[in-house]
Amino acid sequence: MSPQGSPNPSSGESVGRFRGSVRATLWPTRSLAADQHWFDELYLWTEGGSASTTERAGIQLHALRNAFDWLAYDLVDRIAVTVSFGTVERSLDPLTELFEKNLLLAHRMFVMLRGAPQRLRSRYRLRAFADMLRGWQFMVGYRISAPRVSMELTGIDLVQPIFAKVLATTSARTDAWNDLALEVRALSLDTKTTIVGALETRQQQQSASRVGFELGQGRAIRMPYPPPTLPTRS
Repeated sequence: MSPQGSPNPSSGESVGRFRGSVRATLWPTRSLAADQHWFDELYLWTEGGSASTTERAGIQLHALRNAFDWLAYDLVDRIAVTVSFGTVERSLDPLTELFEKNLLLAHRMFVMLRGAPQRLRSRYRLRAFADMLRGWQFMVGYRISAPRVSMELTGIDLVQPIFAKVLATTSARTDAWNDLALEVRALSLDTKTTIVGALETRQQQQSASRVGFELGQGRAIRMPYPPPTLPTRS
């Protein structure tokens, strides 16, 4: 089973014991100033039920396997997948095995880690996983999901990402965009390698570019598209 979906899906599939539907879509991530493609992000969400941490780990592992298959079949050029801290803690061995089997695709796979460091039972395991991926030449990033960027300091220190993703501010005020860029830089992140997600309007795109961001994602950049279908194996 590969997760199927679209921006407005009407049906889905279950993964493992999860009884709800798993949806998926791919969001192109591109340069704000030029027509340069960086990667497509595999975005997952669930409907019809709330997945437990263990079920979420199974869903993410399944998505990673599909992503590596899409790369192997050249159905996508480069892809980014989010892996939660909880998935690393509960599924470190199968994660390690999966990435080790796909070392030849390392230059085309981007991994965004996300989570709450205070909930970790062992920060060492997460740091070791991130270091392992870097040693294998996978691109390791961090997905900022807290209401304020500054709240992610501990997670960023733990992961030591080489790129990040932050959501666009919905405010049209110049100060709001300046503050977003200042907060990103205060965390020792670079606005050149920090993706601004959820850019829905041309004004947002222009504001992000004006304060120094160079990468964007959202309907103002490119529309999302459904995951590719793998060739049928005989």
